Amino acid sequence: MEFCKRLSKCLDLLGYSQQMIEYRREKNKKMDDIQNAKFPVPVITSGGKAEGTALYFESDIDRLYAVKGITCVESGTHCSSPTVYLDKYNCSPGYARLRLIHENISFIQNHLKLENGYVLNHVSGVFNTHMVDINGVSITNQGKIGPAEQYGNDYINYDFVVGLVCICPDLVEKWVKRERKHGWPEPDLIKQISLLEGHAVAVSNKDSRYPLTEWRICFTKAEIMLVHSFTESQTKLYVLLKLMAKSVLKPLCPAMTSYIMKNIVFWEIETNPSQHFSQASLIDRLIDTIIILKHALESNYLESYMIAERNLFQGRITDLERKILLEQVDELLNEKENIFKHCTKIHRAMLRLKESPDEYLQEADKRDRIEKLVLKKNVIFKMTEKCHNPEELPIQDRLKQNEKYVKYETELYRLVIPDESELLKAGHNLEEVYIHRLFDILS
Repeated sequence: MEFCKRLSKCLDLLGYSQQMIEYRREKNKKMDDIQNAKFPVPVITSGGKAEGTALYFESDIDRLYAVKGITCVESGTHCSSPTVYLDKYNCSPGYARLRLIHENISFIQNHLKLENGYVLNHVSGVFNTHMVDINGVSITNQGKIGPAEQYGNDYINYDFVVGLVCICPDLVEKWVKRERKHGWPEPDLIKQISLLEGHAVAVSNKDSRYPLTEWRICFTKAEIMLVHSFTESQTKLYVLLKLMAKSVLKPLCPAMTSYIMKNIVFWEIETNPSQHFSQASLIDRLIDTIIILKHALESNYLESYMIAERNLFQGRITDLERKILLEQVDELLNEKENIFKHCTKIHRAMLRLKESPDEYLQEADKRDRIEKLVLKKNVIFKMTEKCHNPEELPIQDRLKQNEKYVKYETELYRLVIPDESELLKAGHNLEEVYIHRLFDILS
């Protein structure tokens, strides 16, 4: 119990306190609201940023662009919007081909191509190619991974995904009516989620018969709501599993993503009584989730939480990777509390908290203040952002005219490079030192 208490405190000091998680959620939601009021294609920030479970530079910024004016529905469904029918015949669970009904849909004409009446899962020409990050560093196209177009630089990466609104009452009804023994999600949350739309994103299943025309159906909004419903202990369990996967499992197999860990935590919470989740049981519940992962690896089958018929491991893990992962998982299960020696971030934090608690508390408080300032700057950045216009002043010049932005930036420089005068005397480039330090602090 004492170990779990220290572990929970370490997570707070690493930037995963409930207060910081909620602060990130609030600011990222605000940025989405600003963007959606100004630009024609609605955006949904997802993943660790929307959940509040990732530090500013810790993971990619995932954004789903939900195309207006197109609705994907089951064949025979009446819909007032221009319609694309979902054809699931011979597709894996959770996937469908999109059969075009109206050929005059401008988005499809401009950004998508057809093959025999089906929409190809390749999207082009959607995203702005004139982008800079908050520090004025250019963001360039890094290529495509899965359904995402990746943009980034040395410090930050964005995963941009185009999603077509998808109404799937059959899939939603199966999820809603699934037997649950322990009251999670609560009935009100299940009802709210049942009213949400899904999205079709441009990627086929690994073993698809239709690699060029199959699209994946996802429920991004629902998953965000589910994570937001976690208790503090459940959120910390999720953060712990993500950190362990990133440091121990993902180097062995790229399929060991935070999305896989999120689905495992969903199943763990649904299948256990709420009283099993507490600060004192953090290690026990972490072991539970690793056991779930072990069983999934042994069977090569991990059910998607929202679409249980979909196997998240299908075509993603080689036999050699599975063998290596199972060996590592067995090692983790044998070590119990010593499990964190494999995760440098947590291991160092535990040592710091033990050896110099007062100094570490001050350092953590400073880290939180820095991230809050960065997020406040991001909100103003988003408010100042406009569609690309070569006649406009560059955004960094416009931001210099904003008093609040300049105030936040000045405060950040004071916190990140308090030794400014010494650095200047030594001939260092202050801008480079600032960006490198900021990246280290918020990674």
